[in-house]
Amino acid sequence: MYRDRRVAALIAAGGAGLRMGGDLPKQFMRIGGRSVLARTAEAFEKNARVDDIYVVAEKERVEDCRAALSASISKLRGVCAGGATRQASVFAGLAALPDSVDVVLVHDAVRPFVSQSCIDRVVRLAAEKGAAAAAMPAKDTIKAARDGVFTRTLDRGELYMMQTPQGFLLPLLRAAHIAAAEAGFEGTDDAVLLERMGEKVHLAEGDCDNIKLTTPEDVAAARALAARADGGPDAFRVGSGYDAHRFIEGRPLILGGVDIPHDRGLLGHSDADALTHALIDALLGAVALGDIGGMFPDTDARYAGISSLLLLAEAFAAVRSRGYALVNADATVAAERPRLAPYIEAMRERLARAMGTAPEKISIKATTTEGLGFVGREEGVAARATVLLRED
Repeated sequence: MYRDRRVAALIAAGGAGLRMGGDLPKQFMRIGGRSVLARTAEAFEKNARVDDIYVVAEKERVEDCRAALSASISKLRGVCAGGATRQASVFAGLAALPDSVDVVLVHDAVRPFVSQSCIDRVVRLAAEKGAAAAAMPAKDTIKAARDGVFTRTLDRGELYMMQTPQGFLLPLLRAAHIAAAEAGFEGTDDAVLLERMGEKVHLAEGDCDNIKLTTPEDVAAARALAARADGGPDAFRVGSGYDAHRFIEGRPLILGGVDIPHDRGLLGHSDADALTHALIDALLGAVALGDIGGMFPDTDARYAGISSLLLLAEAFAAVRSRGYALVNADATVAAERPRLAPYIEAMRERLARAMGTAPEKISIKATTTEGLGFVGREEGVAARATVLLRED
């Protein structure tokens, strides 16, 4: 019975993602708050037929992969360095698998939406027949062309778009890779290595959602799939923040990173920039990272008297590391005195610079409380901020 076979998933995560653009390989992009690699591994983590998970990655990214998966993937057995090509990387991964594995599922790290039923179908066929691959029938008319001219129309009824996972009995796939290496043959997938040996690779029905993230155009589709899988849209996040500090003599008045002439400043562990603190809290709240006191505690001597713009830059870097960019920020500062309107533009510039964004994305309004409350009594300053983030 195929259910008695030991099954290992070998996730190929060695690509550089050049067609995707940007500095970060596509398998480390965040979709719906989680990396693509983590989502892919989670699909095999959940599958009852899969016993072990191995990952093969670029040598420089091995530790990144371990860090991305070790906390959440209990079936992870190893991460190894790959080779110069995908085929060489899979071959290296196969060498890392113990002989106790019966069936190996080779899967692209950048196919994070493979379904449980697709995995089950490939496992069953591979265990029973020796080799199987997920594929979808071609929907469009397919034509061959040469020099910009169509030469013939292919029979769509016999054409399939290949996907992963592709499953094989481990000794069979190892033999196919060895034969290909000896012949200097480079295939576009693992199934073709079996085909050139005369072995039959059986068709397992794939999934329409099992898309491969290759170009920037695939990202929008991936975000929609992630929103559906996670039970709701997560492309946008909203956060709000509030801060207040009381006046004290002998300190400068800093708001939005601007030193404002006044007879008193604000009391606090850092520079007590209430506006910047409110913005930091809004950013951290939007991505559920707590608040400014948790990230920069007032018991830590490193933050004594520090410019809050430095704290803002660090907080925003944490937001960016979770895959979000700023759409816009809107803040209101309440102070009876001094008059803040002349300094608004400078505040916008400095806050934007700290976050590496455009001043046009930041709105700041100044108001009074018409003599009401602690602000009206000129005992201190209060600020509120709201931010909108989007997946980047």
